[in-house]
Amino acid sequence: MIEWLKKFFRQNLSEIIGAYFDGEKIFVVRLTKKFETVEIDADGSEPELLAEKISLVCTQKGWKTSSVGFCLQAEDAVTFQTEVGNIPEKEIPALVKSWAVAQAGAEAAFSFTKVGEELWMETLPRAKVEDFRSAFKKFNMNLRGLSVMPVDMLAKVHPYDRTEFITEIIRNKQAPNLLSARGGVWNWQKISLALAAIFFIGLLIGSVKLLLDYHEASDKLDAAKTSIEELHADIILKKTIDADIAELHRLNNLAAQIDIKNHFNLLINIGKISGGDVRLTKISIEENILELESATDNPDAVKNYLSRVKSFVAQSARLESSKENDDGDIIFLIRAAL
Repeated sequence: MIEWLKKFFRQNLSEIIGAYFDGEKIFVVRLTKKFETVEIDADGSEPELLAEKISLVCTQKGWKTSSVGFCLQAEDAVTFQTEVGNIPEKEIPALVKSWAVAQAGAEAAFSFTKVGEELWMETLPRAKVEDFRSAFKKFNMNLRGLSVMPVDMLAKVHPYDRTEFITEIIRNKQAPNLLSARGGVWNWQKISLALAAIFFIGLLIGSVKLLLDYHEASDKLDAAKTSIEELHADIILKKTIDADIAELHRLNNLAAQIDIKNHFNLLINIGKISGGDVRLTKISIEENILELESATDNPDAVKNYLSRVKSFVAQSARLESSKENDDGDIIFLIRAAL
């Protein structure tokens, strides 16, 4: 069962796309049981332009893009090769990180591979890595490999040697790979959907429990005729459960307005701060801007709720507006950039 789950949630590596841009043309290869190749003219060198071209040719040929790799040109990153025969294996990562920070700054992305006594290192600013990742993601491609061909392989001058190099990195899950610190073999789309399913199953179980408690309270209410105090207590219990059920339905309706798949963790964090003196009345997410409209009859609760939103949901949260309605409730709006 465990092995089946591992296979189910892992990325499918039966088809890998590798690409290389030599400054004029983009060379694309598809790795299945064999190699299929194609070359196309590039309109520019920006990551988004390259990604768009690669996506278009893959769509035209019906190639899957769940596992894509891109091989950088030698001048696109800083690389270094040296002998490390006397350095213990466990100290090499720290050595490479120190070198990378010196070359590309504190926010450096880096990777390395050791072959015999030779250590190959590569680095570039993490922002550049994120540019490539975002560009490929925009065109529904999962970038899983980003690297520069090591010096001892650069003698191979054919562009398809570079595409083959990056596809092998993905297939064998090996270094160097500038995405290795955050990449992986897991299919996070499947995992997110599974977590969402578990969340709603838990919600359903909680709803069933509330209903069972409701019926139990109703039965107790019918039987508790011997004492006014017991009767009063049961009435309070029934009203409390009725209110809980109504609140559960209301929060479900609010959550249903949001794309669960893309905002699952956000909804979980919002759920953590629900309740108390504040009643959430509206959730809105548009163009990475979150808006939470809430109501309370306690003026001190507004500041406290804003603090909780900053701590658990988004530090950029700010109080956009606050006013008192005819019923004496304070209606306030919190806005945050995600």
